[in-house]
Order: sequence, then structure tokens, then C-alpha cells
Amino acid sequence: MDIKLVLLDFGGVIAEEGFKKGITDLALKNDLDVDSLKKTGFDLVYDSGFTRGKTDSDKFWNLFKEKTGINEENDKLTEFILDRFILRPEMINFIKWLRKNNLRTAILSDQTNWLEKLDRKNDFFKYFDRVFNSYHLKITKKEPEIFDYVLKEMNELPENTLFVDDHNPHIKRALNKKINSILFKDLNDFKKQIKTYFKDAEF
Repeated sequence: MDIKLVLLDFGGVIAEEGFKKGITDLALKNDLDVDSLKKTGFDLVYDSGFTRGKTDSDKFWNLFKEKTGINEENDKLTEFILDRFILRPEMINFIKWLRKNNLRTAILSDQTNWLEKLDRKNDFFKYFDRVFNSYHLKITKKEPEIFDYVLKEMNELPENTLFVDDHNPHIKRALNKKINSILFKDLNDFKKQIKTYFKDAEF
């Protein structure tokens, strides 16, 4: 396989999944059911239009607090979440290795404007040729046409593209577009799976 472009999800791949971890910690902190609060959080971040850039952080948190009874300042809630998006050094090293070997890299993330805040804090956009963020695209990975858009923008064929994500429905949609894909379960599993494409990959 002649892979020329690698698309990587942010939360759950390049970094720890800070939203899931943050909502879990909020549930524990407020003595709420973890699974129920996670469902509320993930449903709202999509249903409110936040991931599509149709609303802002304050409106999202106001809805979240109204539904959950959690009563904290919006800015503090945002920081509580962002602090848990911790970059994985081995993944950054892998991305550096890809670029050193003349492969193009891009982020494809269902994120909000929080992604830019995280970049200002951690300075990782510099490792990517493009950053495709649903907040600015007004479309998410729940919609298969996002993959058509990204491939067109990157001027690349699906068979020459590898997509890495930690959410299986996104992987299925990419595979339906004939894009090579890896479901990221954990770092050790990814190191094994990536050998199918890059046997000399370094981390």
C-alpha cells in the first residue's frame, strides 16, 4: 500500500480523550452517574451545534448545566475539560517520523474552538499540513461526505490515505469511502496495527 496522507483524530488518538475524561471526573465530583453524564455531554456537544460551530462554549455549558444541575462557572468548566487533553508524546514522535519520511499529515477532528485553545497551549498544529476541525467545516465525521471534502482538499486518493480514529462508527464511514483505516484502541495496539502500513515506524 502506497500511503501518502495520514489523517489523525485529535482526542483519543493524538491526545488523551479529554472530553470523556473531563465529563467522567465531573460526574464523580458531583456524585452523578458517570455513564448518564457522559451520554448527556456527548449528545449535547453535537445536538447543540457546538461541534459544527453553530453555537459557542457559553451556550453549550448553559444547556449542560440546565440538564445536569451542575453549577460552576463556564470558563472553569472549559478549563476542567481542556486540562485533560494531554498530548501523547509517542504519537507526536510518530507524526514527526511520518513527516521526516515525506508523508503528509492532517488532523480530522470533531472538535470545537477549544482545539485552537489547546494548540496555543501545546503548539502542535505545526506538525500537520492541515487541520480539519468540524467547528470550522460546519460538518462532522457523522456525515460521510466530510471524507470526500478532506480528500479533495488534500488532493489525495482514498487508497493512498490512512485514517486513524478511536470511534468505530467514524472508522466504518471512512472504510465505506475506501480509505485505509485503523481503530485506535490503545497505544500498544496501534503500534502493532501500524506495522501493516509502516513496518519501520518510530515512536
